[in-house]
Amino acid sequence: MKWLVQHAKRVARIMAGVVVVGIGIFLSIPGVPGPGLLVVFIGLSILAVDFVWAHRLKKKIEDTAKDAVNRVRGR
Repeated sequence: MKWLVQHAKRVARIMAGVVVVGIGIFLSIPGVPGPGLLVVFIGLSILAVDFVWAHRLKKKIEDTAKDAVNRVRGR
């Protein structure tokens, strides 16, 4: 019974992550107000618990954002 609860939680977490990423992509469309890229990042953070590809993509986005901030600050 314990394995059923664990798998149900995993399925719910994956579904929530996919929904959040989908909402973020929708909010990223020009003309739609909202923090689309931030919502996509949150969805990837949820998916990164279960998927290595999501963790790698999230890390790449973090590194790219840090590089962009450092370039703007002149460091």
